[in-house]
Amino acid sequence: MRVLLTGATGFLGSRVLERLLARGYEVRALVRPSSDRSALSGRGVELVEGELGTSGTGIDGPLARALDGCDLVIHAGARVETSGDWGLFHNANVGGTHDLLEAARAAGVRRFVHVSSLGIFDIPASGVRIDEGADYDHEPRLRGHYTRSKIHADRVVAAAIRAGAPAVIVRPGILYGAGRPLYRGRLSRSVGSSLLLVVGSAGYRPPLCYVDNAADAVVQAGEHPGASGGMFNVVDDPELTHETYFRLLASKSATVSRVMFIPVAMFAPLLALADTAFKLFRRRRWAPAYQLRRADRNAFYVTDAATKRLSWSPAVGVDEAIENSLEGAR
Repeated sequence: MRVLLTGATGFLGSRVLERLLARGYEVRALVRPSSDRSALSGRGVELVEGELGTSGTGIDGPLARALDGCDLVIHAGARVETSGDWGLFHNANVGGTHDLLEAARAAGVRRFVHVSSLGIFDIPASGVRIDEGADYDHEPRLRGHYTRSKIHADRVVAAAIRAGAPAVIVRPGILYGAGRPLYRGRLSRSVGSSLLLVVGSAGYRPPLCYVDNAADAVVQAGEHPGASGGMFNVVDDPELTHETYFRLLASKSATVSRVMFIPVAMFAPLLALADTAFKLFRRRRWAPAYQLRRADRNAFYVTDAATKRLSWSPAVGVDEAIENSLEGAR
């Protein structure tokens, strides 16, 4: 079976590639002209040059060549930089997803797997349960360009699924693993050699997902007969709290032995002042204030659909995942 993979050189995409090759797939990778392809060299991966969201990758452009003979598309590629104009993110992540999906449908691809994110959801208050049908964030303009573009891209694929497209959406939580810094809170700062200040409560449940576990879910979304038309939240342990996570981290890391949690409520006067100032000057709400308040709302992410329809469960537990991540950073 031949599969087209985007994002093959990325943090998650490279793990997806490993699994596809191990399963005997013929892999064709869509790569940007400027991308480093050294990790793909000598692995039997066919490369097709093209950049999503440009005029050259429409249905009649390089995408048609990339999709020729493919049974499956795994769309793990995205613009993930922390800087740049909104138009760049929209073109690559929203327009690019639309173009690739439409080209895949025209080519008769059996299944299209879109890698999204749990960051797309609205969290109106602490205690809410977030399943696959939860609302999108109501204030996408107050999120970073990457998350905002992922919200719109998810909408594109979800609408196509409702219209009958053979598509699947996988929504991993906060990815971590070797090659990326370990999670240290939504907002944190190291003090001295061993103290870590973390903004948030000890009982906050971070939706963490070890990158290898996420890659397993993505591949299973492409293979499992019951996955078509599904949307799947993927989190290693929905019950994991800050307190448990940081205790594990401290037991394995020489750089974090003590953690102090700082309630977001301590920043309430500053946030209220910022809201007043932005309203006075008739400016859009201050995005960092919105994001900080949102990050303090403790949600429970439901993963039942992935467990039942994909037969997915995390192969690597949090304890081992932290060890692997720290080992990879040495």
